[in-house]
Amino acid sequence: SIYAQPARIMSSSGSIICHGHSRPIPQIEFKNTTEDGLFLISACLDNRPMLRDGVSGDWIGSFVGHNGAVWCSSLNANATRAVSASADFTAKYWCALTGGMLHSFEHRHIVRAARFSKDDRRLYTAGHEGKIRIFDLQKPEMDPVIMLDEGTKIQYLLTPEDENLIISSDDKALGAKIWDNRTGGVVKSLETKSAVTDLCVSLDGSLICATAGSSVYFWNMATHELVKSFEMDRELMSVAVDSKRNRMVLGSPKELWVRRYDFVTGKEVALNKGHHGPVGSLAFTPDGGFASGSVDGTIRIWQWSDEAAAAKEKETASESKDATPEAEGVKEEKGSGAES
Repeated sequence: SIYAQPARIMSSSGSIICHGHSRPIPQIEFKNTTEDGLFLISACLDNRPMLRDGVSGDWIGSFVGHNGAVWCSSLNANATRAVSASADFTAKYWCALTGGMLHSFEHRHIVRAARFSKDDRRLYTAGHEGKIRIFDLQKPEMDPVIMLDEGTKIQYLLTPEDENLIISSDDKALGAKIWDNRTGGVVKSLETKSAVTDLCVSLDGSLICATAGSSVYFWNMATHELVKSFEMDRELMSVAVDSKRNRMVLGSPKELWVRRYDFVTGKEVALNKGHHGPVGSLAFTPDGGFASGSVDGTIRIWQWSDEAAAAKEKETASESKDATPEAEGVKEEKGSGAES
């Protein structure tokens, strides 16, 4: 479905600003370069996921049909199909070429996560019912396979290369769980000291990444062993990693900036300013740039270059640290599952 085209402008900070959303953006995702280019999809609490050109930020279209906040959206391997998870108790399956809805999967509570299987033949969903559902996209009317995680509100799902495994995190257990969909049970737990506030995969797919409290954790995707963790001096709510280039970016509910780090040492190397709200989602591009989605309803696409300008921004931020708005309650909004 199409509606008035959101603006895309270049900011004085060097980032491309992508307007159009009107509420916080809890999740963004790049799809690796396809025959038609690089694409960026964003979920938003304004109930309209958006598809953009991943290089220019130009708006391509919006998926119109949800009646509640959209917490997650994702593209299949060739960016021809999309899925979304919403507070309207549905997950929806879309044609990314036309914006048309192909199927709506009804649930009994808020849906927080929706992911394609690696072969794009199945859809995984989860949310406040404490259930992981597996739908066959070749036969969407069929009842799904269900794995129970009773008493929890599942916030995140990841689908690793191993088609038999699913990774989840919820509001009860500290850390993440690795499920075997053949048995329907948890085969391993990935431990953190606090509740998980973001769960994602590194750009090359080799690492499971999570923020929890003021710590960020990285596990090997193949062995599920902890590779490293860093303790920061602030709460964290978003992470993205390009491990081949040793790049890491973090967002916090207590500030409005994106901080850049050396992934080997954990040392902060630069700071990117520009957002007017905390950064709730981050994602790297294949060429080493990255995008940030904020509570302010905008997406910014950044290049990793221009260290001098970023360093200057960092100095300015340090001088004005005491005056930085902390945006209390933002973290709670990201993880609350509000039914709007």
